[in-house]
Amino acid sequence: MNHANYFDRAYLKRNARENLKGKYGAALVAVLLALIVTQLLSGFATFLTNSLTSFTPFRMKVGVYDVDVDSLGRVTAFLRDLFQPLLSNRPLLIVVLFLIITVPFLYSLFVGNVLKIGLKRWFLRASHPHYATPPMELLFSPFKRGQYIAAFKAAFWKSMWLFVWSVPVILFNFFLFTPIVLLFIAFVKTGSNSITPELVDRVLEAYGLPGLFYSPAFFAVVGTVLLIFLIVLRFKRYQYKMTDYILADNPHIGTRRALTLSKQMSKGSLWRFLVLDLSFAGWFIVAAMCICLPGISIFLVFPYYEATWVEAYKNRRDYLVECQELTMEELGYVRMFSGS
Repeated sequence: MNHANYFDRAYLKRNARENLKGKYGAALVAVLLALIVTQLLSGFATFLTNSLTSFTPFRMKVGVYDVDVDSLGRVTAFLRDLFQPLLSNRPLLIVVLFLIITVPFLYSLFVGNVLKIGLKRWFLRASHPHYATPPMELLFSPFKRGQYIAAFKAAFWKSMWLFVWSVPVILFNFFLFTPIVLLFIAFVKTGSNSITPELVDRVLEAYGLPGLFYSPAFFAVVGTVLLIFLIVLRFKRYQYKMTDYILADNPHIGTRRALTLSKQMSKGSLWRFLVLDLSFAGWFIVAAMCICLPGISIFLVFPYYEATWVEAYKNRRDYLVECQELTMEELGYVRMFSGS
Protein backbone atom coordinates (compact mmCIF):
# COMPACT_ATOMS: atom_id res chain seq x y z
CA MET A 1 0.00 0.00 0.00
CA ASN A 2 1.31 3.48 -0.88
CA HIS A 3 1.63 5.37 2.39
CA ALA A 4 1.56 8.77 0.63
CA ASN A 5 -1.90 8.10 -0.84
CA TYR A 6 -3.42 6.40 2.17
CA PHE A 7 -4.56 9.53 4.03
CA ASP A 8 -7.38 10.86 1.83
CA ARG A 9 -8.91 14.01 3.36
CA ALA A 10 -12.00 14.04 1.12
CA TYR A 11 -12.66 10.38 1.92
CA LEU A 12 -12.39 11.01 5.68
CA LYS A 13 -14.84 13.90 5.49
CA ARG A 14 -17.29 11.92 3.40
CA ASN A 15 -17.21 9.11 5.96
CA ALA A 16 -17.75 11.61 8.76
CA ARG A 17 -20.85 13.01 7.06
CA GLU A 18 -22.21 9.50 6.52
CA ASN A 19 -21.63 8.62 10.17
CA LEU A 20 -23.46 11.75 11.37
CA LYS A 21 -26.65 11.01 9.44
CA GLY A 22 -29.41 10.66 11.99
CA LYS A 23 -26.95 11.36 14.81
CA TYR A 24 -26.06 15.00 14.28
CA GLY A 25 -28.39 16.29 17.01
CA ALA A 26 -27.01 13.83 19.56
CA ALA A 27 -23.44 14.66 18.45
CA LEU A 28 -24.12 18.36 18.99
CA VAL A 29 -25.51 17.64 22.46
CA ALA A 30 -22.40 15.57 23.29
CA VAL A 31 -20.07 18.37 22.16
CA LEU A 32 -21.99 21.07 24.04
CA LEU A 33 -22.26 18.95 27.18
CA ALA A 34 -18.52 18.26 27.18
CA LEU A 35 -17.80 21.94 26.54
CA ILE A 36 -20.08 23.11 29.34
CA VAL A 37 -18.63 20.67 31.88
CA THR A 38 -15.00 21.40 30.97
CA GLN A 39 -15.41 25.19 30.78
CA LEU A 40 -17.90 25.76 33.60
CA LEU A 41 -15.37 26.27 36.39
CA SER A 42 -12.89 28.21 34.29
CA GLY A 43 -15.67 30.50 33.08
CA PHE A 44 -16.81 31.11 36.64
CA ALA A 45 -13.20 31.80 37.67
CA THR A 46 -12.81 34.29 34.81
CA PHE A 47 -15.96 36.08 35.94
CA LEU A 48 -14.70 36.33 39.52
CA THR A 49 -11.26 37.49 38.40
CA ASN A 50 -12.74 40.20 36.19
CA SER A 51 -15.06 41.28 38.98
CA LEU A 52 -12.30 41.50 41.57
CA THR A 53 -9.77 43.23 39.35
CA SER A 54 -12.40 45.78 38.27
CA PHE A 55 -13.08 47.02 41.80
CA THR A 56 -9.76 48.57 42.76
CA PRO A 57 -8.10 45.68 44.65
CA PHE A 58 -4.72 47.32 44.18
CA ARG A 59 -5.79 50.91 44.89
CA MET A 60 -6.50 51.83 41.27
CA LYS A 61 -8.33 55.06 40.57
CA VAL A 62 -11.95 54.48 41.49
CA GLY A 63 -13.18 57.21 39.17
CA VAL A 64 -12.11 55.22 36.13
CA TYR A 65 -14.74 52.58 36.93
CA ASP A 66 -17.59 54.92 37.93
CA VAL A 67 -20.60 54.61 35.66
CA ASP A 68 -23.97 56.25 35.41
CA VAL A 69 -26.72 54.91 37.64
CA ASP A 70 -28.47 52.56 35.25
CA SER A 71 -29.09 48.83 35.24
CA LEU A 72 -25.42 48.11 34.59
CA GLY A 73 -24.41 50.60 37.26
CA ARG A 74 -26.68 48.97 39.83
CA VAL A 75 -25.17 45.56 39.11
CA THR A 76 -21.67 47.03 39.40
CA ALA A 77 -22.55 48.74 42.68
CA PHE A 78 -23.98 45.49 44.05
CA LEU A 79 -20.84 43.56 43.14
CA ARG A 80 -18.64 46.29 44.60
CA ASP A 81 -20.51 46.10 47.91
CA LEU A 82 -20.34 42.32 47.80
CA PHE A 83 -16.57 42.21 47.28
CA GLN A 84 -15.65 45.25 49.39
CA PRO A 85 -14.77 43.26 52.57
CA LEU A 86 -12.53 41.05 50.49
CA LEU A 87 -10.85 43.98 48.73
CA SER A 88 -9.94 45.59 52.04
CA ASN A 89 -8.07 42.45 53.15
CA ARG A 90 -4.96 42.15 50.96
CA PRO A 91 -3.72 38.72 52.22
CA LEU A 92 -7.18 37.20 51.85
CA LEU A 93 -7.50 38.71 48.37
CA ILE A 94 -4.20 37.13 47.30
CA VAL A 95 -5.33 33.74 48.62
CA VAL A 96 -8.66 34.02 46.78
CA LEU A 97 -6.97 35.03 43.51
CA PHE A 98 -4.54 32.14 43.91
CA LEU A 99 -7.43 29.71 44.34
CA ILE A 100 -9.26 31.22 41.38
CA ILE A 101 -6.21 30.46 39.23
CA THR A 102 -5.25 27.05 40.61
CA VAL A 103 -8.67 25.43 41.13
CA PRO A 104 -9.72 25.69 37.45
CA PHE A 105 -6.31 24.31 36.46
CA LEU A 106 -6.75 21.31 38.76
CA TYR A 107 -10.32 20.89 37.56
CA SER A 108 -9.11 20.82 33.97
CA LEU A 109 -6.42 18.32 34.90
CA PHE A 110 -8.61 15.91 36.85
CA VAL A 111 -11.93 16.37 35.03
CA GLY A 112 -11.52 18.21 31.73
CA ASN A 113 -8.74 16.05 30.27
CA VAL A 114 -10.58 12.83 31.16
CA LEU A 115 -13.86 14.14 29.75
CA LYS A 116 -12.13 14.85 26.44
CA ILE A 117 -11.33 11.14 26.26
CA GLY A 118 -15.01 10.40 26.90
CA LEU A 119 -15.98 12.69 24.02
CA LYS A 120 -13.60 10.89 21.66
CA ARG A 121 -15.06 7.57 22.83
CA TRP A 122 -18.59 8.75 22.07
CA PHE A 123 -17.61 9.78 18.53
CA LEU A 124 -15.69 6.56 18.02
CA ARG A 125 -18.81 4.54 18.88
CA ALA A 126 -20.87 6.81 16.64
CA SER A 127 -18.48 6.35 13.70
CA HIS A 128 -20.43 3.44 12.20
CA PRO A 129 -23.32 4.57 9.97
CA HIS A 130 -25.39 1.44 10.62
CA TYR A 131 -25.01 1.44 14.42
CA ALA A 132 -27.41 3.16 16.80
CA THR A 133 -26.58 6.51 18.38
CA PRO A 134 -24.44 5.94 21.50
CA PRO A 135 -25.97 6.94 24.84
CA MET A 136 -24.76 10.13 26.51
CA GLU A 137 -23.56 8.08 29.49
CA LEU A 138 -20.66 6.98 27.29
CA LEU A 139 -19.33 10.53 27.53
CA PHE A 140 -18.62 9.99 31.24
CA SER A 141 -17.51 6.35 31.01
CA PRO A 142 -13.78 7.15 31.58
CA PHE A 143 -14.74 8.24 35.11
CA LYS A 144 -15.81 4.71 36.01
CA ARG A 145 -13.83 2.79 38.59
CA GLY A 146 -11.04 0.88 36.93
CA GLN A 147 -10.74 3.39 34.07
CA TYR A 148 -10.33 6.80 35.66
CA ILE A 149 -6.83 6.38 37.13
CA ALA A 150 -5.47 4.91 33.91
CA ALA A 151 -7.08 7.61 31.76
CA PHE A 152 -5.96 10.38 34.09
CA LYS A 153 -2.33 9.19 34.21
CA ALA A 154 -2.07 8.98 30.44
CA ALA A 155 -3.79 12.35 29.90
CA PHE A 156 -1.52 13.91 32.52
CA TRP A 157 1.57 12.47 30.82
CA LYS A 158 0.46 13.99 27.52
CA SER A 159 -0.29 17.38 29.15
CA MET A 160 3.08 17.38 30.90
CA TRP A 161 4.98 16.95 27.64
CA LEU A 162 2.87 19.60 25.92
CA PHE A 163 3.70 21.95 28.81
CA VAL A 164 7.41 21.17 28.43
CA TRP A 165 7.24 22.10 24.75
CA SER A 166 5.26 25.24 25.69
CA VAL A 167 7.95 26.58 28.04
CA PRO A 168 10.13 28.13 25.26
CA VAL A 169 7.01 29.76 23.78
CA ILE A 170 6.10 31.22 27.19
CA LEU A 171 9.64 32.51 27.77
CA PHE A 172 10.05 34.13 24.37
CA ASN A 173 6.56 35.63 24.63
CA PHE A 174 7.72 37.18 27.89
CA PHE A 175 10.91 38.55 26.31
CA LEU A 176 9.03 39.89 23.30
CA PHE A 177 6.02 41.54 24.95
CA THR A 178 7.36 42.68 28.33
CA PRO A 179 9.37 45.62 26.86
CA ILE A 180 6.33 46.59 24.78
CA VAL A 181 4.00 46.52 27.81
CA LEU A 182 6.42 48.52 29.95
CA LEU A 183 6.76 51.12 27.22
CA PHE A 184 2.99 51.31 26.77
CA ILE A 185 2.48 51.82 30.52
CA ALA A 186 5.04 54.63 30.52
CA PHE A 187 3.38 56.12 27.43
CA VAL A 188 -0.02 56.21 29.18
CA LYS A 189 1.27 57.45 32.54
CA THR A 190 3.34 60.29 31.08
CA GLY A 191 0.57 61.37 28.70
CA SER A 192 3.01 61.47 25.78
CA ASN A 193 1.76 62.12 22.28
CA SER A 194 4.24 59.71 20.74
CA ILE A 195 6.90 57.20 21.66
CA THR A 196 10.19 59.08 21.63
CA PRO A 197 13.78 57.94 22.25
CA GLU A 198 13.64 59.92 25.50
CA LEU A 199 10.64 57.88 26.68
CA VAL A 200 12.45 54.67 25.80
CA ASP A 201 15.49 55.83 27.79
CA ARG A 202 13.26 56.57 30.79
CA VAL A 203 11.83 53.06 30.68
CA LEU A 204 15.30 51.51 30.39
CA GLU A 205 16.54 53.56 33.35
CA ALA A 206 13.45 52.93 35.49
CA TYR A 207 13.60 49.15 35.13
CA GLY A 208 17.35 48.72 34.70
CA LEU A 209 17.01 47.13 31.27
CA PRO A 210 19.83 46.91 28.69
CA GLY A 211 19.47 49.08 25.61
CA LEU A 212 19.21 46.13 23.26
CA PHE A 213 15.68 45.42 24.61
CA TYR A 214 14.35 48.10 22.26
CA SER A 215 16.63 47.47 19.30
CA PRO A 216 15.14 46.24 16.00
CA ALA A 217 17.60 43.32 16.03
CA PHE A 218 16.27 42.16 19.42
CA PHE A 219 12.65 42.10 18.25
CA ALA A 220 13.64 40.42 14.96
CA VAL A 221 15.63 37.65 16.65
CA VAL A 222 13.16 37.03 19.49
CA GLY A 223 10.20 37.17 17.11
CA THR A 224 11.82 34.69 14.72
CA VAL A 225 12.75 32.26 17.50
CA LEU A 226 9.24 32.57 18.95
CA LEU A 227 7.72 31.76 15.55
CA ILE A 228 9.96 28.69 15.23
CA PHE A 229 8.95 27.40 18.66
CA LEU A 230 5.27 28.08 17.89
CA ILE A 231 5.59 25.90 14.78
CA VAL A 232 7.39 23.20 16.76
CA LEU A 233 4.67 23.31 19.44
CA ARG A 234 1.93 23.04 16.82
CA PHE A 235 3.49 19.92 15.31
CA LYS A 236 4.07 18.45 18.78
CA ARG A 237 0.35 18.88 19.43
CA TYR A 238 -0.33 16.92 16.25
CA GLN A 239 2.17 14.26 17.36
CA TYR A 240 0.26 13.77 20.60
CA LYS A 241 -3.22 14.34 19.16
CA MET A 242 -4.10 10.66 18.73
CA THR A 243 -3.38 9.92 22.41
CA ASP A 244 -6.96 10.73 23.50
CA TYR A 245 -8.41 8.48 20.79
CA ILE A 246 -6.10 5.61 21.77
CA LEU A 247 -7.16 6.02 25.41
CA ALA A 248 -10.79 6.17 24.32
CA ASP A 249 -10.30 2.73 22.75
CA ASN A 250 -8.31 1.33 25.67
CA PRO A 251 -7.47 3.47 28.73
CA HIS A 252 -5.37 0.59 30.14
CA ILE A 253 -2.95 0.54 27.23
CA GLY A 254 -0.35 2.40 29.31
CA THR A 255 0.83 5.98 29.48
CA ARG A 256 4.03 5.69 27.50
CA ARG A 257 2.56 3.23 25.01
CA ALA A 258 -0.35 5.58 24.21
CA LEU A 259 2.02 8.46 23.54
CA THR A 260 4.38 6.25 21.51
CA LEU A 261 1.52 4.97 19.35
CA SER A 262 0.28 8.53 18.82
CA LYS A 263 3.71 9.55 17.56
CA GLN A 264 3.83 6.51 15.28
CA MET A 265 0.40 7.35 13.89
CA SER A 266 1.47 10.91 13.14
CA LYS A 267 4.79 9.93 11.56
CA GLY A 268 4.82 11.19 7.99
CA SER A 269 1.35 12.71 8.42
CA LEU A 270 1.98 15.87 10.48
CA TRP A 271 1.56 18.09 7.42
CA ARG A 272 -1.62 16.22 6.45
CA PHE A 273 -2.99 16.79 9.96
CA LEU A 274 -2.34 20.52 9.60
CA VAL A 275 -4.03 20.63 6.20
CA LEU A 276 -7.00 18.69 7.61
CA ASP A 277 -7.39 21.32 10.33
CA LEU A 278 -7.04 24.17 7.83
CA SER A 279 -9.72 22.60 5.62
CA PHE A 280 -12.25 23.49 8.35
CA ALA A 281 -11.22 27.16 8.43
CA GLY A 282 -13.86 28.10 5.86
CA TRP A 283 -16.60 26.32 7.81
CA PHE A 284 -15.68 28.09 11.05
CA ILE A 285 -15.44 31.48 9.34
CA VAL A 286 -18.86 31.09 7.71
CA ALA A 287 -20.34 29.91 11.02
CA ALA A 288 -18.80 32.85 12.88
CA MET A 289 -20.32 35.27 10.34
CA CYS A 290 -23.81 33.83 10.77
CA ILE A 291 -26.02 36.73 11.85
CA CYS A 292 -29.02 34.65 12.92
CA LEU A 293 -27.03 32.82 15.63
CA PRO A 294 -24.19 35.17 16.61
CA GLY A 295 -21.52 33.43 18.68
CA ILE A 296 -23.47 30.17 18.73
CA SER A 297 -23.43 28.97 15.14
CA ILE A 298 -19.73 28.14 15.37
CA PHE A 299 -20.60 25.21 17.66
CA LEU A 300 -22.64 23.69 14.85
CA VAL A 301 -19.39 22.81 13.04
CA PHE A 302 -17.84 20.91 15.95
CA PRO A 303 -19.70 17.59 15.42
CA TYR A 304 -18.46 17.49 11.81
CA TYR A 305 -14.95 18.43 12.97
CA GLU A 306 -14.86 15.77 15.70
CA ALA A 307 -16.33 13.07 13.44
CA THR A 308 -13.69 13.80 10.78
CA TRP A 309 -10.83 13.53 13.25
CA VAL A 310 -12.21 10.21 14.46
CA GLU A 311 -11.99 9.00 10.87
CA ALA A 312 -8.40 10.29 10.72
CA TYR A 313 -7.59 8.29 13.85
CA LYS A 314 -9.19 5.13 12.46
CA ASN A 315 -7.20 5.62 9.27
CA ARG A 316 -3.86 5.89 11.12
CA ARG A 317 -4.83 3.09 13.52
CA ASP A 318 -5.67 0.70 10.70
CA TYR A 319 -2.42 1.63 8.96
CA LEU A 320 -0.36 0.62 12.02
CA VAL A 321 -2.34 -2.61 12.28
CA GLU A 322 -1.61 -3.33 8.62
CA CYS A 323 2.08 -2.61 9.23
CA GLN A 324 1.92 -5.02 12.20
CA GLU A 325 3.07 -2.33 14.62
CA LEU A 326 -0.21 -2.60 16.53
CA THR A 327 -3.02 -5.09 17.03
CA MET A 328 -6.68 -4.34 17.53
CA GLU A 329 -6.61 -6.62 20.56
CA GLU A 330 -4.08 -4.26 22.18
CA LEU A 331 -6.66 -1.50 21.79
CA GLY A 332 -9.26 -3.61 23.59
CA TYR A 333 -11.10 -5.03 20.61
CA VAL A 334 -12.21 -8.67 20.59
CA ARG A 335 -11.83 -10.79 17.47
CA MET A 336 -15.24 -12.09 16.45
CA PHE A 337 -14.00 -14.67 13.96
CA SER A 338 -10.69 -16.21 12.94
CA GLY A 339 -9.03 -14.82 9.91
CA SER A 340 -7.90 -17.08 7.08
